[in-house]
Amino acid sequence: LEAASKKVVELAGSYGFALNPSARVEDLSVGEEQRVEILKALYRGAELLILDEPTAVLTPQESAELFQNLRRLRDAGRTVVFISHKLDEVMAVADRITVLRRGRNVATVAKAKTTQGELARMMIGQDLPQPAAAGDREAGPPVLRLEAVEAADDRGLPALGGVELEVRAGEILGLAGVAGNGQLALAEVVVGLRSLSGGRVLFEGQDVSRWSIPRRIAAGIGYCPENRLRQGVAPALSIAENLIAKSYRRAPVAGRFFLNRRGARRAAEELAKRFDIRGADLDAPVVSLSGGNVQKVVLAREISADPRLLIAAQPTRGLDVGAAEATRRLLVEQRNAGRAVLVISEDLDELVRISDRVAVIYEGRIMGTFRAHEADEEEIGLLMAGRAA
Repeated sequence: LEAASKKVVELAGSYGFALNPSARVEDLSVGEEQRVEILKALYRGAELLILDEPTAVLTPQESAELFQNLRRLRDAGRTVVFISHKLDEVMAVADRITVLRRGRNVATVAKAKTTQGELARMMIGQDLPQPAAAGDREAGPPVLRLEAVEAADDRGLPALGGVELEVRAGEILGLAGVAGNGQLALAEVVVGLRSLSGGRVLFEGQDVSRWSIPRRIAAGIGYCPENRLRQGVAPALSIAENLIAKSYRRAPVAGRFFLNRRGARRAAEELAKRFDIRGADLDAPVVSLSGGNVQKVVLAREISADPRLLIAAQPTRGLDVGAAEATRRLLVEQRNAGRAVLVISEDLDELVRISDRVAVIYEGRIMGTFRAHEADEEEIGLLMAGRAA
C-alpha cells in the first residue's frame, strides 16, 4: 500500500493533480473524483484516455482545471479523445477535431484552421440559427413561490433544506448546480412527484403542496423531465398519441364519449408541423425518433396545454447544436408569451445566455440569485461548489 501511495503521489505531481492518496473517495468533490479516475487509468499504464462529456458534472473552475490537466497529458505524450457537444470546450482543449453527424464522419480539421461557426455548420448541415436571447422587459407577478421547502431523496436523506425561490410571469429563471444537489427533487416537489417534509409550494397564490398531479396539470403546471424516454413520453405509444396526451379531454381531440380519431390526428399533425418534428410517421413509436425530436414532442405536448408555469430539466442534454438551439428558442418564446419558465441545467453558459435570473443550488440550498446579464461566472462556479466567492 505504501508503494502504491508513493506512485500515486508521483503521478499526481507530474501531471499537476492535487490529490491526497489517503483521502476517502466518498469525501471528495466531483471534480476530485474525476481526477482519481484519470489517475487510475494512468497508474495502469494507459496511453489512450477517452473522456465522454467529462464536464457535465463539473463547475467552471473544475472544468478549466481539467483542461489544463489534459494539456499536460498531451504534452507528456499521452493521447486524449475528448467527446463533447460544447463547441467552446472543444476549441479550448483539442488539437484536431472530428465532427460526427448521424453516425458518420463529416470532417476532421485542425483547430487552428476552423471556427465554432464552421463546426456548427458541419454538425447540423446548415448555418446555426440566431441565438436565443433573453429580453429586457420587466417580469410580472410571481407564478411559483417556494417557501422554506424541505424534502427527502429516495433514500430518506435530506434533498432540499429550506429552499426559498420564486419564478415570475414573463421570465426565465435558470437553476444552476452540479448534478445531484437537489435540482431533481425541487422539480418533482413542484409537479407533485415528491412529497414535502416541510414548507409550502405556492402556485399563483394558492398553496398546492398537497394537490394531486392531475390537479396541478389542470391548474397550468407543465414539466419536461430530464429523462425524456423514461418520464417524458410513453415509449410504447405512437408519436401522435404522445403529442395529444394532454389534450385528449378537449375538443377537437375529445369526442362525446370516445376519442375523436380524426380530430386527434389533425391536432397531432398540426403540432408536428408547428414544432418541426421530423424523422418518422406519426403512427410510429415515439422511440423511433432522435433525441432532439423526442424533446420536441415533449415540449409540443406541454406547451400545447397552455401552462402558466413550464419547468424544463436539462432541456438540451444530449442534443446536437441545431436541436439544442431550437429548444432554447422555444423556451424563450414561452417567456415572451408571458409564461413563467424554470430551466434546470448543468450548462452554466446556457443558463446565463437565455435566463433573466440565475439561482445557484448546492446540497439542497439556494446559495444566491443573480440577474443573468450581471452574473459573474467565477462567483457562480464557486457557489456551485459550495464556496463563497
